[in-house]
Amino acid sequence: MISLSESEQRFACTHELGHVPLHPDANTPFLTKYTYLSVDKYEIEANKFALELLIPDELLLEYQDCTIDQVARAIGYQKNLIALRMK
Repeated sequence: MISLSESEQRFACTHELGHVPLHPDANTPFLTKYTYLSVDKYEIEANKFALELLIPDELLLEYQDCTIDQVARAIGYQKNLIALRMK
């Protein structure tokens, strides 16, 4: 069993929640396993949904003078996710 930190658990749940309104008719596990279609677009959209909910603009303003590395360490999310949220 994979052990996730609290912030990873929150992100995973919120990411999956994002698929509900964004991709109601898409079955990404099926597409990944049985087709050659890329689901990257769906996953990025679900990531953005999760990040918008989990990292409000007000929180980012508190760290506006920090690097992405510093923000990631301070709030507990991976650098690539912080970078995606800050776009």
